[in-house]
Amino acid sequence: MATQVDVSTIFRDILNHTLNHLCEEHGEASMHHLFFELYNHTFSFLEREFGFEAVQAYWDSVADRALSDLERLMRTKGFKGMEEYWRATLGQEGADYEMHVTDDSLHVTVKRCPPVEWFEAKTLNPYRRYCAHCERLYRRVGERCGFAMEYFPPDVERGTCCGLRFTRAK
Repeated sequence: MATQVDVSTIFRDILNHTLNHLCEEHGEASMHHLFFELYNHTFSFLEREFGFEAVQAYWDSVADRALSDLERLMRTKGFKGMEEYWRATLGQEGADYEMHVTDDSLHVTVKRCPPVEWFEAKTLNPYRRYCAHCERLYRRVGERCGFAMEYFPPDVERGTCCGLRFTRAK
């Protein structure tokens, strides 16, 4: 009787183990850096093999399947929940950012983006639309939760990587 081996499951397990191993043996920053590179290569691979529409579909799937913490905080705490999410995630990644929260909006401006800095420091070629994932992911989650989002692309003259401004949808 032949043994059934599922290579796809093995690959998923290896990737999961790889991130856990790096974190345990070399610290969270090491895991973040590998994630940045894998995420970047995933975007490039999808566009090269299947077109930009496949990249957008992937971003949508990330927004739908991997951002449940953000969605829960948006639904339960509104702008304060968004503040909680971005202070935690940007803080853990080591981003330099400014955030303004009112009863009517949340505006976050990333001045120093850890993935972009990592790519530059290691002379890695970032996916040409790398920063666009932020717009796609967070707009999708925000709209699902009743918020409108304005995206501010990187602006070298202002010294910013990107920005997001959420208000209640009308």
